[in-house]
Amino acid sequence: MSADKVFIRDVTQAIGRYKLAIAAICFCSVAFFVQLTFWIEKQYISTFEINVYSKYFQSPLISGIIPDTFNVPEMRFAIDSMVKEAISDDFVDQIGRRYKFYSDTKDEREVARERQMLRDRFSYFSTGGQSYQISFSSADPYVAKKVAEETLAVVNGHIISKRINTIELVKEVMINKLNSFNASQSFSTRGGTEKALASKSPEVLKEELIKLNSNIDALGTQLKDTHPRIKALIERRDTILNWLKEFDLKDISTTVDNQPVAFQHDKVVSEQLSSKFYAKYHDFNIALDIEKRSVEGYIGIIKSPQLPVAAQWPKKRLFASLGFILGLVFAFIYVYVKEALRPVRHEKAMAEVRRLNAIFLGELPALNGARPVKLPHVKSSLSRSGSEA
Repeated sequence: MSADKVFIRDVTQAIGRYKLAIAAICFCSVAFFVQLTFWIEKQYISTFEINVYSKYFQSPLISGIIPDTFNVPEMRFAIDSMVKEAISDDFVDQIGRRYKFYSDTKDEREVARERQMLRDRFSYFSTGGQSYQISFSSADPYVAKKVAEETLAVVNGHIISKRINTIELVKEVMINKLNSFNASQSFSTRGGTEKALASKSPEVLKEELIKLNSNIDALGTQLKDTHPRIKALIERRDTILNWLKEFDLKDISTTVDNQPVAFQHDKVVSEQLSSKFYAKYHDFNIALDIEKRSVEGYIGIIKSPQLPVAAQWPKKRLFASLGFILGLVFAFIYVYVKEALRPVRHEKAMAEVRRLNAIFLGELPALNGARPVKLPHVKSSLSRSGSEA
């Protein structure tokens, strides 16, 4: 059993015997992997980082209509959504055609595959808070920088337009309601339909339709549908519906439940509502002018796109380390095979016996650390003397 043991000195002796081979294998492996870095296509990355301040998500003018956002995770999710919207398929296709990332193929599957490969070149993630980092990789460092600059402009413009469009949408809805309310108040019950038709305004026609539906519903509880007054109101309603269909309005309904409630024709209430609406509308106009000039201050550029001077891939140090590790593995396999094929002492003794045509009787055990004495030569001399006799 002692012959099966492996000692540290045996390992060190084996390494010493094959040290030149081990060094040569490791050197060739490292040199090969370093050479691979010259064969593999290099990738340069241009990166920029932006920060969307909290005041972007908070507007005092529309806070009573649209709730503000004060939660940092919600702000981060909102920024992530806006960045993904900005880097749309249309923008990716423009980049692909402009910088020759796309081929001239017309196959939809091939175009979709090329679009996905180009989209994989983009990398965007949150760096904490409202900060966001976006990068683009390319084999040409100048192309990487240009695409990063265009992406920064697109993302910045999209975030700004989302802010302005939100306020403009609220302002547009408010002015439409104001015009509709003022127009409906100027019509009396008698002859209101004719004046509404003459206005050619969808909002006015819808307000008039609301009043007709209310009158028809109120009279329907007392009179039959064949009554002349109800018939006259239904004819007016049909006339307004025909006019509204010319505006391609999809939400037209003749029922009272699906229509908003009309304002009461009270002079004091009308003046108060009109005054508040006009004041709010005036504030929105001022806010829009301020937003268009100062909304860029809501977005800070922490890091601008720079021209990359060193390739991010492949990395020579990484490849050299990988080559060294694989070189050690190959060297271990080489030493193991050589040691496995190397004859042991018993095999050498038997080879010597066969060479001398002698008989092998065994080996004497070592005494006090002395080396064992081999007997093939002794037996050989005895056999030769016997043959001479």
